[in-house]
Order: sequence, then structure tokens, then C-alpha cells
Amino acid sequence: MQSSLFLGSGIRVNELSNLRIKDIDFSSKEISVVRKGNKKDTVSVTPSSLHDLKEYLSIRHARYAGKDDENEFVFIKLYKGEPLPLTNRAIENIVYKYTKSFDKRMSPHKLRHSYATNLAEQTGGDIPLIMSQLGHTSSDTSLLYINTSREKARKAAELLDKRKEK
Repeated sequence: MQSSLFLGSGIRVNELSNLRIKDIDFSSKEISVVRKGNKKDTVSVTPSSLHDLKEYLSIRHARYAGKDDENEFVFIKLYKGEPLPLTNRAIENIVYKYTKSFDKRMSPHKLRHSYATNLAEQTGGDIPLIMSQLGHTSSDTSLLYINTSREKARKAAELLDKRKEK
């Protein structure tokens, strides 16, 4: 579930661990997060990730004794019969565990990077949008994802030429 939200929103691990029930807006397909510097921000989320989040919330009470209070943390674990919020480390371990089953162990940051690269490709490198979605304060950071997309385009062009030679 956490992997889905990383891939569907590009949020950071601490933004996910601090997510509260009141921060989810299914109708607008957005979540509110607390960014670096304690800044509140709103992030768009893919419909498939919101669907996964809805499914998780439907079993959260039965499996983890989670309450529905709007101030409750979204991602919790059961410890000695009590629901506790997942730590950043716990989330990282969950992501490692489930991505390893796809023969590619990935970190939450790698999933964020994948989201950002895909976003750059889908938007044609819209730097202001990438900056806003990822919470970057510098366009230089967002440009890293544009360069990744350009490198992929260069490699694809080379492969097309090689195919032509055959």
C-alpha cells in the first residue's frame, strides 16, 4: 500500500508516515502533506493509488484496531494490542520487502524518483508542476528528472538507429 502511494504521488517517506485521515480528500484526488520546513502542501494522487488507499482504510480497523478519528495516523501497526503510527524505518522496511518480491529491492526514495521521472515524461518537463508536486524549492532539483528523461530519449534514438541497421 505504501509503495502505491509513493508511486502515485511522489511524496517523501516522512510525509507518508505523518499522513492523517483528515489529510485525504478522495473527491479532489489530493492529500495534504507537511513538507520540509513544516510547510503544509497539497499533492495530487493517481486514481489507482487512491483506490489502494481506500482498500487499506477498509481493513485498517479490523486488522490494526485503527480508529476513524480524523486526527489518527493513516498508516499504523498493532503493538501490544495498541495501534501505533508506522515509523519511517518501518515504512522503508515494508517497501523493501514488497519490492524485493519483484526482483528489484527499492527504497521509498527510489519510488519517489520513479514517480518524478514519469511525471517529467508525461508533462513534457513542466518544471513548475514537478516542483509543486514534489515540494522542491529549487528548479535545479526538478531538472534532474528532466535530464533523466532526455537520457532515456537519447538511448531510445540510438536503439532505433541500430534497429534500422539490421
